[in-house]
This record gives sequence, structure tokens and C-alpha cells, in this order.
Amino acid sequence: MLSAVERVLFFMRAGLTSEATTDALARLAASAAEVEAERGQRLFEPGQEADGLWVIVDGAVRVDVERAAPRLAEPGDWLGALPLFAGGEHRGTATALVTTRLLRIDRTELYDLLDEDGELARALLTGLARALRAAGAGFVDAL
Repeated sequence: MLSAVERVLFFMRAGLTSEATTDALARLAASAAEVEAERGQRLFEPGQEADGLWVIVDGAVRVDVERAAPRLAEPGDWLGALPLFAGGEHRGTATALVTTRLLRIDRTELYDLLDEDGELARALLTGLARALRAAGAGFVDAL
């Protein structure tokens, strides 16, 4: 189980939140639940409502989306951000490849945090935009 300080340090290194202040990360860390997914367990499936964000602490998750090559998600990677912020359903399946420890932030708690903390909202938006650009989604630059 990660301590509060270890969670903050972890979020400092995790891609989507690396630019947030320590105070903002402390609030985010306090709202995150530590969960464990056993090998083969699905975190989400196509058509399932996006009700939270996942970040991998240790382990590995395979992400399968129709018409795309499977993707390996590893420690520090976030899962579920796009459907969560777009207000939709998951388009793919996320399956633990080994026993995997994750931090999960519930949608309602995350939205409340973002309403209260504009700096955290900006950091998440910046991290999400960088992740999209790095993924080769060239059309993102034209939005």
C-alpha cells in the first residue's frame, strides 16, 4: 500500500500530472483508491461507461481497441482519460497481463477536484494534449 507521500511522488512522475503542483497532487492522491487487478482481469470493456481514471503503479495492462494495434500500458501510464473527459463509453478493453497495482480516481471525485482546482485542471489538460500528440494523432494540432 502506498503512503500519501509515495502517491504524490508517483503522480509527479506520471505523464498526465507531471506539471501539477505538490498541493494539487496531494489532493489528487488523497482521492485515489489503490486497487489490484489479477492477471486476466478486465479493467473496462467496450460500451462500458467511463466512470474513472486509472494509472498503473506496477504491472502491465494490454489495451485493445478495434482497428488499432494492441498497446502495452506500463507503470506511470494512464487509462480511460479520453472517454472520461468526452463523457462517453470505453471503446476498448483493458486487461491486466500480470497482477497489476493501480490507482483509480472516481469520475465524480475527479470532477469535483477539477472544479475546485484550476491548476490541476490545466495540468491534466496539458498532460492529455501531450499524450495525444506523442501518440501520433496529428489531427490534434489542427483542433
